Amino acid sequence: AATARRVPARGGFVAAAPRVRTTPLRRPRTTKAVALAAIPTIALYESSAQLINDAGCTAGAAAGAVAWIKVWTTLAERGVIDAKLARKIVHCGSGPLYLLVWRFYSDAALARVIAALVPALNIVKLQKAAQDDNELSRAISRSGDPSEVLGGPYVYTWVLLLAALLAFRTPAAIVAVAQMAVGDGLADIIGRRFGRQKWFCNPEKSYAGSLAFVLGATVASMGLLRWLAFPAPLAPLVAISVICALVEVLLTDVDDNVSVPLVGALLALTLR
Repeated sequence: AATARRVPARGGFVAAAPRVRTTPLRRPRTTKAVALAAIPTIALYESSAQLINDAGCTAGAAAGAVAWIKVWTTLAERGVIDAKLARKIVHCGSGPLYLLVWRFYSDAALARVIAALVPALNIVKLQKAAQDDNELSRAISRSGDPSEVLGGPYVYTWVLLLAALLAFRTPAAIVAVAQMAVGDGLADIIGRRFGRQKWFCNPEKSYAGSLAFVLGATVASMGLLRWLAFPAPLAPLVAISVICALVEVLLTDVDDNVSVPLVGALLALTLR
């Protein structure tokens, strides 16, 4: 509570400013919340061998994600490559590298939850990175502004989380991530370098970038599908990539980290 005190002054006493006791705000312990949420999952696991295997996969995937970002961040800071290029390479590789690890998880019903801890923890890291200037925010934001971390990179990581929880090891999740990560990433890289001819309906997108989107997304989808033991028909995957590339060009009012994987996942449901 506020209390007033009196201090001496010429001619008597005057009231000084009241003292107000304040309690500093604390950041929510999101990392601890993620760990606590995993406890019921661990208790319900079918066998300790499966749990150990899946925990090891998650630990390896998390370490790999950190190393992947660290490599390109270091190269950008040393001036070896352009910072924008480093950011897009991180964008292209993060999702597919995470999906590569899916093959090694067990068949336990709760394996998807343990796998989802990787993007869940990355979401926590992004929330913290958005609060001040740091290596991670400089690596994945367009201008180095920490607040940008909660834009595209944040949505990207949420897509990985939902892919693991809702469609773990399914063609829909695989194609969605491939379109978002590799297709969209390559479109930006190639478009910036060779995209002189722009789309008539969107001057910010180029024909060269869209072609790179289709080629990259198709190859990535085929490779990841075969890696996870699914059929990878060429013609349908090319068609899906073309449609997703057009979505990126035409839906300018929607974050392409939302629209592209959503359309890719829905179209992948038609794969046989």
